[in-house]
Amino acid sequence: MKTSIIALAATLAFTSPAAAQTEDTPSWTRDIVVTGEREGYAVPTSSTATRTDTPLIEVPQSVQVVTRSLVQEQDRRTLGDALVNVSGVTPTRSEENLFIPPILRGFPGEVYLDGLPIFAGNQQAYDPSSLIGVERIEVLKGPSATLYGGGLGTPLGGIINVVTERPSDKTGGYVAMRAGSFSTWNPYGDINVALTSGISARVAGEYQSNKSWIDKVGGKRWSIQPSLSFQIDADTDLLVQGQFNRRRQLEYSGLPADAALAGTLDRDAFPGSPIGQPRTRNDNNMGTATLRHAFSDRVKLTVTGRDYDSDVDESGSFVYPGLAGTGTVAPNYDVFPITMVNGTKEATIDANLAVKAEMLGGAHTLLVGANYDWTSFYSAMGLFVSDSPSGTINLSNPAYDLRYTPQTPVNSYTDDRFETFAVYAQDQATYGRLHLTGGLRVTSLKFIENSNIGVANDKTYTHVSPRIGATFDVVPGIALFAGYATAFRAPFGFIGTQAAKPETSSNIEGGVKLALPKVGLSGTIAAFRQTHDNVVTADPANVGFYVQSGRQRASGLEVDLVWEPTPAFSLLANYAYTNTRDDGVAPGDTLARVPKDSGRVAARYRVLNGPAKGLSFGAGITAFASRELTLPNSIAVPGYAVIDVQTSYDLGRISLGVSVVNLGGRKAWDPHSYMGYPVVSPNQPRSAFVTLKARI
Repeated sequence: MKTSIIALAATLAFTSPAAAQTEDTPSWTRDIVVTGEREGYAVPTSSTATRTDTPLIEVPQSVQVVTRSLVQEQDRRTLGDALVNVSGVTPTRSEENLFIPPILRGFPGEVYLDGLPIFAGNQQAYDPSSLIGVERIEVLKGPSATLYGGGLGTPLGGIINVVTERPSDKTGGYVAMRAGSFSTWNPYGDINVALTSGISARVAGEYQSNKSWIDKVGGKRWSIQPSLSFQIDADTDLLVQGQFNRRRQLEYSGLPADAALAGTLDRDAFPGSPIGQPRTRNDNNMGTATLRHAFSDRVKLTVTGRDYDSDVDESGSFVYPGLAGTGTVAPNYDVFPITMVNGTKEATIDANLAVKAEMLGGAHTLLVGANYDWTSFYSAMGLFVSDSPSGTINLSNPAYDLRYTPQTPVNSYTDDRFETFAVYAQDQATYGRLHLTGGLRVTSLKFIENSNIGVANDKTYTHVSPRIGATFDVVPGIALFAGYATAFRAPFGFIGTQAAKPETSSNIEGGVKLALPKVGLSGTIAAFRQTHDNVVTADPANVGFYVQSGRQRASGLEVDLVWEPTPAFSLLANYAYTNTRDDGVAPGDTLARVPKDSGRVAARYRVLNGPAKGLSFGAGITAFASRELTLPNSIAVPGYAVIDVQTSYDLGRISLGVSVVNLGGRKAWDPHSYMGYPVVSPNQPRSAFVTLKARI
């Protein structure tokens, strides 16, 4: 199989502390071009967990990396699609991302981009639905407060860090067209140009239009991601990046779970008033600049800043039995219109200095840094102002004759300001086979909420977030690890009858890490126990209001393994046992949306020699156990498994690929989130897509 040139803007500042004792490290700002072997599914190092380039086997935390090669070979098109390759993650579908984020180990995760926050709370206005221009996705499980934080504080459940590609000094790239089921048309491309010596430009982008297996639902989206890199001198470089994302889609609110699971509804029905309902608009823009300077091979400075703004204009319609007291009976439901407007502006900067030193009998990598984040968030909602529904729809045999009525002016709003200043320090120390990591972050968060409903929250929080962990090399390539970390966050969008307290979390974990290149085996086996205090949940007695329920817990076992004995074959396997428990509003009940058992197995075989050289085949199976929809538990979605397959033929500059989703045509339901009522959405039926790619 011919391989394209893999251009890496290398960050070679940090080998492991142990390696630093035996070899000289080149300047981190020089571009390295790697040719030959294709990128694999496993990577040996990560910078997300420690902000230094550290071997994963030395990181005392479960960190999983989804590589660009895996994303492309599996034809993954959204972040949610890609995250099924990581254990313990409950992905969010793009059409519901405005209401709920991905879940890690039972608790909400947060999406970061290149190590900086994109305003994230219980809702995610930023959805990287395009994976064009993404180098890899790194998932840090559990609290990650020591090095990260933003508008609301520090991540409680974990971080999903989307790492984008950097320009290289080699001109090249590709253009492609993907088409298939549901009238999907998806042109995309990624072009890199070396402008002059030391200056390179890259532009990645895509456009997609599609219909849906759900009636009336369809959409369009596009993304453009330009970037420029400047090699100022041998020790200094500057990277400037932009990203402009647009998405338009008729908002889908889900089907009532009780009737849908009983089989009395049309599974593809649109539960609303589509006549005149505008498509929900989600626009976000950002600019990022990163300056790196090496004072020496042992002292490195990194300064990164970003300006981000997002506008979301939602027009929705939904069913909520009994909300208007009209007493409709399934399959006939009242339909309510809703209008929501969100606007976010965020400016954030992070600066850190890393120093490698020999002291106290060991090799140390010291990191000290500071972070500032200013966020402005405005949200307004108009909800059935007339206190009456638009009409009634029969979801067993929908006629779609209801007209949408915009709910303006809005009748509730919140206008918030969050200002964060934090300082942090970290030490990574190596004493022979023992690798220690310790860190501390002090955060001051000024939290101002103005709202016309509920009790406003106007307070400054100061919090100390520690982290400590160790790994021990049992034999080369096999290590034991253990770690402890905490985090805190101000309660975002809390509307209640009492002022809210900050949410906190803590996590302890341990297990085994593998990095055995001779046999091609790598991965992590981890056991964990995590708690989340002052949890914000929907108030069952007041629609649209929240309460802080007390404590929630999650514990379990996770396995993430990659086996690549030869370049021709890759096998990925993951499994998660996640036992969750609520100790607040529903003591003993399981947390919503989190399966107790979940996993995936995926394999890829590539023909590297002979007449069929360039041909490859892949297949995978993903499975979930049942998932509760509500807390307290009242109804659950049954578990299911689906099969995906892919094949491609690489002719060098031209390649052709085919992928099939849900090969067996399994009909099942997924949890959905909309306005607090238990709803579900149908899983994607059997779908096929063809991709033609031309390399430049």
